[in-house]
Amino acid sequence: MVRPFVTRSNALRRLIVTATLATAIALVSAAPAWARLKSPCELISAANAKHALGVTFAASQPEKLGLYQACRYVHGAKAVIVLDRRLTRAAFVKSAKKNPGPVVHVAGIGSDAYSAGGPTLLLWKNGTEVTVLVEGVSSPLRAEKKLGKIAAGRL
Repeated sequence: MVRPFVTRSNALRRLIVTATLATAIALVSAAPAWARLKSPCELISAANAKHALGVTFAASQPEKLGLYQACRYVHGAKAVIVLDRRLTRAAFVKSAKKNPGPVVHVAGIGSDAYSAGGPTLLLWKNGTEVTVLVEGVSSPLRAEKKLGKIAAGRL
């Protein structure tokens, strides 16, 4: 086997190619801050849930729930469930409209938002879908809107 002769220019080319590849890999790895999927417990905290529902909730840890990350705050019959996942806007709109009806657009959240089937708020911002479900209160949509605004502000 004949080994190719390595000239100074070949070595320099290899160094440039290696440096270019390393730079490209670093740039791809260093996604913008908003590209990181935040934990649903970061989007809505136990303190936020308390403010919206009026009861104290214990801190929660995120957990994997199918395609979603989930965070649950439960106190007796009252509960706040927050789900999030990465999703394109087009896929979000299509998915939101497939929910059990009525599915209506919700204004005032600061992002794309829908109320689905009455007790569920779906919102999208910066490539993240967030689902907020409130249980055990007479007006869940009011509390979901309050929590949705908080979550949208943190995306």
